[in-house]
Amino acid sequence: MRLRFVIFVLALTILIVSVGFFLTTANFPRSPQPSSITIQDMSGRSVLLSVPVNKAVILNSYWNEITSALGASDKIVGIDKYTLSSIYIPKIVRERPVVGDLFSGVNLETILSLKPDVVVMDFGYGKTADIIKSLESLGIPVICMYSNNFNDQLNAIKLLGKIFGAEARAESLINFLEIRHTVILSTASKIPESERPAVLLCRVEKDGLLTAYGNSTWGKIVEDVGGINIALRKFPSQSWPKINLETLLAWDPDIIIIVGYDGAALQSQLDLVTKSSVWGNLKAVKNSCVYTVLIGSRTEGAYLDWGPRMLIGEMKLAKIIQPKYFGEINIDAVSDLLISTYYNQ
Repeated sequence: MRLRFVIFVLALTILIVSVGFFLTTANFPRSPQPSSITIQDMSGRSVLLSVPVNKAVILNSYWNEITSALGASDKIVGIDKYTLSSIYIPKIVRERPVVGDLFSGVNLETILSLKPDVVVMDFGYGKTADIIKSLESLGIPVICMYSNNFNDQLNAIKLLGKIFGAEARAESLINFLEIRHTVILSTASKIPESERPAVLLCRVEKDGLLTAYGNSTWGKIVEDVGGINIALRKFPSQSWPKINLETLLAWDPDIIIIVGYDGAALQSQLDLVTKSSVWGNLKAVKNSCVYTVLIGSRTEGAYLDWGPRMLIGEMKLAKIIQPKYFGEINIDAVSDLLISTYYNQ
């Protein structure tokens, strides 16, 4: 009997100690251990990042726009100067410290003072090479981004989702864009070659020259939606070839689409067109097939840009270039859904 009592007391003691240990560890959880992940950026480099990423300097407006759409605007601590003019980026982001830009350079001291976990930026132009080298010499990880087509945009969203721990929202946004983009590609693929108009997507410059969109993100959309991009066909290795009026007359496109960042920019280009006797000889002018499209992010209704809004820009070009096949697209409904779901946070 005494032995049973001793065993009972011993068992009870062990139980009390175990429960006490459990309650102690439950009430005082261990601090999360710092960890890191290796990211392959869009330049092909492997970059080691400490996670979670809580502070980022982002040096392009469209990457700031995507990061905000992913719900990570609070993690942006520094921006480039071009982000200031975007109406599609939350005010809280536009009020972050400006550290410079990729063309004129950045203020390294300002970036250091922000103590970022990572800097996100384009590469391959301006002063990007020097900026990357300088940042990495200071021990700041740099993620290089790139976009030359619609799929690059989807890959960029996925990458930013991984960086900021927003994989689920990134996947949701990718699905939203990819489903609709795939429908456009599928429809356009069935358009006979004989029904594909020759299209010039361009800016009209004051010196009489035109800047055409050839082997570029927006230039490729012309082909994706069922048009023939003359500039891309004539200059397959050039993103923005310059052409003169003589070349314009020789090409004589079926459709001319003039782009600009705001209404004033579009109107000034149209004024140049109407004052020119040369333009009156063009097929597109005679057939009232000269259109204007807002680009960038400065003006409400501007959708042709890098980032999620590119889908809406693609739809606009589709309706202009192939009204027979895309005339029923409800652009307003899709844009409203995109903005309300991913932008109005």
